[in-house]
Amino acid sequence: MMRQSRFSTFSALLLCAGFIPLLSAQKETAAQKAVRYQAACDAGDADGCNKLAIAYQFGLGVTADDAQATAAYAKADALLESRCNKGEAAGCTGLGINFQIGLGVTKDLNRAMALYRQGCAGADPAGCTNVGSLFKDGLGVPQDKAQAAAMYQKGCDGGDGNGCTKLGAMYDAADGVTLDAAHATALYQKGCTAGDPEGCYLLKHQGQK
Repeated sequence: MMRQSRFSTFSALLLCAGFIPLLSAQKETAAQKAVRYQAACDAGDADGCNKLAIAYQFGLGVTADDAQATAAYAKADALLESRCNKGEAAGCTGLGINFQIGLGVTKDLNRAMALYRQGCAGADPAGCTNVGSLFKDGLGVPQDKAQAAAMYQKGCDGGDGNGCTKLGAMYDAADGVTLDAAHATALYQKGCTAGDPEGCYLLKHQGQK
């Protein structure tokens, strides 16, 4: 059954889809969100299609329907592939995410890495950050934390807040780099300023056990 096999963590999916609030109370109901995601998907927005698929997969604001979820995932993948093929770097990165997780496609870490590299080369900093994450965790490639740090730095320098945050966490824990709490703080601040909620959280709680 799709609802049991598609993802590793249910809560992470809901967070990505916007069903769990990050920083403030949500006044919009799940049903209202599903309507908004449907409209976005109908308008050709791949992110809206992915979020709509999650809604149908888990019955969030709509009746659970695996066929509808599969169709929405497929539409998202097609939209992202079209954007990537037209040279839109963010489309390549977005499609890479779907291949990494297995959203509407068979999970394929090698394809994900290739797409992330394509996104990074096309000046999408999130693609660089995602390359770094695969190297850090050894997903589809041998683990290489030095390469991970370099790619996080590239993503951060390009304006991807999550790249700054992830690099900061490496310096904060001496994880493949020399311990440097002050540099970690600066990176968390940069990530937070760039709009990464994790950066804001780690900045606030840095040093707490």
